[in-house]
Amino acid sequence: MICRTALAIATLSLAGCAGTGLPAGFAAAAAEAPEDIPVRLSLTGDAVTGAAAPLGPGGLPPPVRTAAEAIVPGGTVVFSGREWGAFGDGYRIEKRYREDGGESFCSVLMDADGRVLERTHSVPMAKVPPVIARMAMTMGRDLRRCEIVSDTARETAWRALVGDGLGRTHMVTLDLSGNILASHRLVRAQVELR
Repeated sequence: MICRTALAIATLSLAGCAGTGLPAGFAAAAAEAPEDIPVRLSLTGDAVTGAAAPLGPGGLPPPVRTAAEAIVPGGTVVFSGREWGAFGDGYRIEKRYREDGGESFCSVLMDADGRVLERTHSVPMAKVPPVIARMAMTMGRDLRRCEIVSDTARETAWRALVGDGLGRTHMVTLDLSGNILASHRLVRAQVELR
């Protein structure tokens, strides 16, 4: 996200994985990013452990754009950008779908050749296993969305977006049995790039 003298909004996710410093290439990508879409930083304590910078229209490499449309066709793009994090260095595409009066969400992370590194899709609340919903709710009282997470071969985890009633949002990661693996706090913040 480009900010010369003005401040812009960024999404910060307080993550539970190790690492230090900004990823190589992030500052340049953030400086070239559209101003209306927030950059994302993942922090552990005082260390940056992941980052994502949005890309403007046409910013995805052609193999990624083609693969994304085949994997998550249609919908409304809510984020499209370069990501550095736990699943590797790649391109993240997130889409929202409205159908039958409801809303669903899909996300895919791909390498530059269009190979899937990680993907998620939301699951209707009525179909979320009770143990997943119950454990996610230990982090708050408002279960907003549950997603199943897959790597290149199989389903690996659940993610739940939970509001705690104090105006804070948490991203809770659970294993397939419902054990909490991590809880990340999502924070809206301002970032200035000079």
